[in-house]
Formats: sequence, structure tokens, C-alpha cells
Amino acid sequence: MSDDPRLKIVEGIDGDYVIIGFPHHIGAKRDNVRIGQDHGPDSLRRFLPRIGPLRNAEYMKDISNFIISDYGNIHVDDDQNLEKLLEKLNNKVKIVQNKNHIPIVIGGSKDCVFGVVNDDLHVISINHIPDIQLPYDGNKPSINSGLRASTSKISITYFGYDNSKLNQEQENYINEKCNGISLQKIRQIQKAFHQDIEQQVTQAGILFKQIITNIQGKRIHISISLEAIDSAFCPGVSRPCVQGLSVEEIFEIVYLAGKYCVSLDITDYNPTIEDYRTGFLLGNLIYYFILSKGKDIK
Repeated sequence: MSDDPRLKIVEGIDGDYVIIGFPHHIGAKRDNVRIGQDHGPDSLRRFLPRIGPLRNAEYMKDISNFIISDYGNIHVDDDQNLEKLLEKLNNKVKIVQNKNHIPIVIGGSKDCVFGVVNDDLHVISINHIPDIQLPYDGNKPSINSGLRASTSKISITYFGYDNSKLNQEQENYINEKCNGISLQKIRQIQKAFHQDIEQQVTQAGILFKQIITNIQGKRIHISISLEAIDSAFCPGVSRPCVQGLSVEEIFEIVYLAGKYCVSLDITDYNPTIEDYRTGFLLGNLIYYFILSKGKDIK
């Protein structure tokens, strides 16, 4: 038996955490964004067995008691029908949540978030390009319109976006209809250091904790686009971000999110551009999300 056990993934939908693949890039194609995100879920699965360890010395957490299951990928008879795909994804997410377990949805392009959210969720969306453009073709979801095209009455906070990419109408939309903390605001806060391993030490972590504190009592879903991470660390995306979140920041954010969120989606992994570094990073995001609820090691 190995003295350094790693995550073990079982098939099915009965784990404490359930991975659901959404291997589709229809939303990206609708907005003429480079496609290839459909390969993301299966590419990720190569890295998950190598993620670990189960007893983590950094946060002093033990997750050996958790069962991680993999439902597989979402497909329907017509895989070009995004609305039917999202409906099936939503049904699977509800099954997992009715068991009081946590779904982790892996895209695919950003539009898969439509299959996760519902009216009683507060969504924290981490993306360097906020998905707030006017809906595609009336009210159809796409990678850029995102939750703006949703008919659900959800509340949303955008985090880590580049406000230099917004026009005035989009800036007004965030200020009036949503909440948001831009990447520029994050960079204005000085980095602080703490001795407590549970304290946030990065600019992004400090501000993200403020968001979580302000919406405590609500059911929270976190939606992470890998495009929000600096491309020096995360090159396997269609729209790379030159000055995005660092690895230290996104790991701290996802660890904190794991304590409070009822569901997670991570999107926009495009292994046709680069697979190894980005796939390994994506696997570690899932690991840190799960790690947050591990048992304390005495």
C-alpha cells in the first residue's frame, strides 16, 4: 500500500462530491470564440488520480473519509441542442443536491452554468471577461451573455474581472443589477501576512472573504472560468488573461469557497491549446475545494 495515497475516484452519483462532465462548447461557438472546450472533462480525468495527498500538511486537513464519484458526461440524442443538454445537467445536479452532496461540474464552455443555477442561489462568478453582453439571438445562452440571458431570478457577484474590457453600458449593468469586485480593485489592496493557516493572505482572498461574509445565510454557487487565471500559470484557454489571478490567489479562493458553497462549476479548459499544465491546475482546484471540509489533523 502506498504511504502517499491520492484521491480515489469511483463511478456513479453517490459520492460526497460528484464530478459531472459537460463536454460541449456550443456557447463559445455562438460567440465565435475559439472552440475545443468540449475536450475539457475527459482531459481532466487523466489528472485526478494524481491529485493529493489525502493528509495535507499545508492546511492540516485529512480528506481520506470523503468519497469522490464521477457521474460521467452529459449527453442527449441531439448534442447540438444546448437547451436540452442544460436541462439534463440541471436534473443531475438536483439529484446530487437532494442527497445533500456537492456537484462539481466541469465544462465545456461557460454556458454550462445555466444547468447549475436556480432561483435560490447566489452565484459568485470568477471570470476576467464578465458574461454580461446582451443575450445571443433573443434570449439564448452563450459564453458572453452568460447569466444575463437566464430567466432565473438569481443574485450574482462578479469577481476578478478586468473592467478595462467593459463598455459604459456593461459597467452600469454590474453597478446597478449585480455586485462586483474588479481585478483592478484587488490589486489596490496591500498583501497581508498572518500566522493562522486559515487566514487569507492574498489581496484576492481578503476581498473574496468579505463577499462570503456579506452573503452568509444564502445558498452559494461558485462559477470559475479558467480564463480568469493569469495565462502564465493557465495557458490552456481560448481567451488568455495576461494579468489575471495568480495560482496562490485562486487556490486560496477555491479553498474558502469550499467551506460555504453548495455547488461548483469550472469552465473554459481547452486542452487543444495546452493540456498538461492547465489540466493539472484544474485538478488541484478541485482538490483544494474538497480539502476545505476535511478533518483537522491534530
